[in-house]
Amino acid sequence: MTGTSAPTIVDSSSLRTGSSHGGSSSQAGCFPWYGTALNLAVIIGGLGYFIDTYDFFLYNSMRVVSLTQLGLKPDEITSVGIVILNCQIFGALIGSFVWGIMGDKIGRKRGLLGSILIYSLGMTLNAFVHDPLSYGVIRFIIGFGVAGEVGLGATLIAETVSAKLRTYALTFFTVMGVAGVTAAGASLELTTWRNCCLAGGIAGLLLLTLRGFLFESGMFLASAKVNLQRGSLRELFGNRSNLRLYLKCVPLLGANFYVTGILLTLAPEIARATGVLEPIKVNIALGIYFFASMFGDWLGAWLSSKYQTRRKVALGFIAANMCLSLLFLQKLALNAVGFYSLCATFGLFNLWAITATIVVEQFPTRLRATATTSNFNCSRSLVILMNLSFLVLKPIGISLSLIVIGVVVFALGLACAFRLPETYGCTLNDPER
Repeated sequence: MTGTSAPTIVDSSSLRTGSSHGGSSSQAGCFPWYGTALNLAVIIGGLGYFIDTYDFFLYNSMRVVSLTQLGLKPDEITSVGIVILNCQIFGALIGSFVWGIMGDKIGRKRGLLGSILIYSLGMTLNAFVHDPLSYGVIRFIIGFGVAGEVGLGATLIAETVSAKLRTYALTFFTVMGVAGVTAAGASLELTTWRNCCLAGGIAGLLLLTLRGFLFESGMFLASAKVNLQRGSLRELFGNRSNLRLYLKCVPLLGANFYVTGILLTLAPEIARATGVLEPIKVNIALGIYFFASMFGDWLGAWLSSKYQTRRKVALGFIAANMCLSLLFLQKLALNAVGFYSLCATFGLFNLWAITATIVVEQFPTRLRATATTSNFNCSRSLVILMNLSFLVLKPIGISLSLIVIGVVVFALGLACAFRLPETYGCTLNDPER
């Protein structure tokens, strides 16, 4: 399958006439807001993603201060902190398959309700940890719960918004997630890390009640009436065509997670290695990045709409991240303002909205939640391999080891984006597609 080929798609007129292959009714009839990028699913899903990213990235921001308060020595903070982060990401990897299968078998809405309950309880418990072991266990539980939010939320949104508005809807979804990370960074400047964990847990439980107003995806309901197996890992990974698409999608977000999960999470260490004399805070670096990424997501949506291609925009953004990473790791002896400015520039080429849309559009309705949810978290799990590689390569120097890892990550991302089919403008209402 080459980069110029296109998947089988349903003509957009089927949405207006109700003549989709799966026998589903008109999506406009199912959802009065189908012609808008801001329906109820988008708004509530966005609020969920806000809390999701707040909870998940709060650890990146509070790693140093929390582990210091738990009594770890400075040389232990990096190694133990990476282990705890890997526990969280591993939990997300396992949870992604559980919530994805649930989303395809019993519905996107029910999966989202279970997901937010688990990670809200986990965040509440996180406020009371007193040793690295319990810290790692709790972050695993949080990762398990958080895993369902991004994939199921993106799937539900994509299935309730028309094709031409899909990227904009997912951009709003992403911007809410970005705001969550920014809030996590800002909150640590206002209160203790334990209070931040409590706030995230309580907010999640409050949102759980709001989730009751969510409607189920009409595409899922139509798919459930068709005698086809849903949420099947055997069909997803046993079918050669599905497996190829799945594997090509995993590295797409690798560039984003390399930047946020490695470069910015290790910002204090990188700053010292590149000659920055002033102290650098992870929460500020991440907050500035994600604030700028709100503009980057809208830029990606606008470019894809203007040039009617998602794949080429993704290629350009991956290349931009690669160039910025090489610059970021040079010994430029920047001051704090210059360092944080580079963090903001990364955000202008945030890949999440554009690549999330690409992934959602690759798979049929009966597999979409499983494929999307697990794929996002498989991409996030690449951080585990990056972290382990960093610990192995660290003796050759922080900057050089991260450059080696980055070359591999960006090369894979560019190769896969080039070979994926273009899906701009396709509709999703055929359960057999």
